[in-house]
Amino acid sequence: MRKGKATGDDDVPGDVLKLLGEGGLKTLTKLMNTIYESGEWPKDFTEVTMIALKKKTKATKCSDHRTISLIAHTAKIIAKILKRRIERKIEDVLGEDQFGFRRGKGTRDAIGMMRIIAERTLEIDEELCVCFIDWQKAFDRVNWTKLMQILKETGIDWHERRLISKLYMDQKVRVRLDRGETGSVQIGRGVRQGCCLSPILFNLYSECLTKEALDGLGDFKVGGQIIQTVKYADDLVLMAKEETVLQGMIDRLIEIGRCYGMEMNVEKTKVMKISRQPTPVTIKIDQKQLENVKCFKYLGSLLTDDGRCTSEIKSRIAMAKAAFSKKKNLFTSKLDLNLRKKLVKCYIWSIALYGAETWTLRAVDQKHLESFEMCWRRMEKISWT
Repeated sequence: MRKGKATGDDDVPGDVLKLLGEGGLKTLTKLMNTIYESGEWPKDFTEVTMIALKKKTKATKCSDHRTISLIAHTAKIIAKILKRRIERKIEDVLGEDQFGFRRGKGTRDAIGMMRIIAERTLEIDEELCVCFIDWQKAFDRVNWTKLMQILKETGIDWHERRLISKLYMDQKVRVRLDRGETGSVQIGRGVRQGCCLSPILFNLYSECLTKEALDGLGDFKVGGQIIQTVKYADDLVLMAKEETVLQGMIDRLIEIGRCYGMEMNVEKTKVMKISRQPTPVTIKIDQKQLENVKCFKYLGSLLTDDGRCTSEIKSRIAMAKAAFSKKKNLFTSKLDLNLRKKLVKCYIWSIALYGAETWTLRAVDQKHLESFEMCWRRMEKISWT
């Protein structure tokens, strides 16, 4: 637990919990055991205060704000214990194609898998239809009754299920604004913001949804194994060799998704055909045709229908140059050279080289990267003549 974290409704700082002596720890343990055995949470643990932060200066709509949740630190400790108890069983259910919120996996793994699939498809001169699914407010639409049913089917112990159920059913939220706080409001769906249980619960929920929807579907094979999806939390990619197969997968996903309380965002869901000679793909959702794209920003990285990394590398270099220009006075100042090098590596290289592990470089790509050396030369004040 980090120092200086804001308190929840119980007004007990996390720093105080760290300083508890033997007697205090015994009392805390007794409280946690009582909660576990009774299945009842104290009111301060289920009530959450949300703070709305403006995304931009002139924020007038709810969508212009980002919220953070203030949860009681003791409740966080209990949630962490619950997570450790159920995590292994949930991990056993999750497929290898889920890269979100999992130990040892991340965005680069998902991006890398998409690039390998695209390169393999083009290498054997085949075509692949890809759909980038966007769920509308996926984390806020989780149906609790369905979630508890899934936890039971997964084999989660009754004590843990009861605690999770009560935590969700009893939760209330207040929003803190500049002019004061709103009254408490009962929440009816969605995973809890800021709770360590939410990522693994959502992963389990989405895994069961896609498994039920896509069972027996799909025609794209790699190494004799059918690959239907690549998932990163709520970012879902569907793929199939044939357009009709992909349409069937999407139709089924929409049908089952609605049983789980999920809805697709037609405007943000896109389709792409990976091919040496790509042609438009006709895929519809509720009679509305999805937009065909030649490139798509997936988890912050540009994927293109030609399977190459040139567009992504150019985009990364442009963003890194823009970031360097904004702080040029700092990077070329009279600060110690070693300090400036560390700043450039931290703030510029991290932008330029995001996802570099997934790149397949051609000669032209190497030249683009070498040209980026000018930022380093400027920082070291090396003359061109």
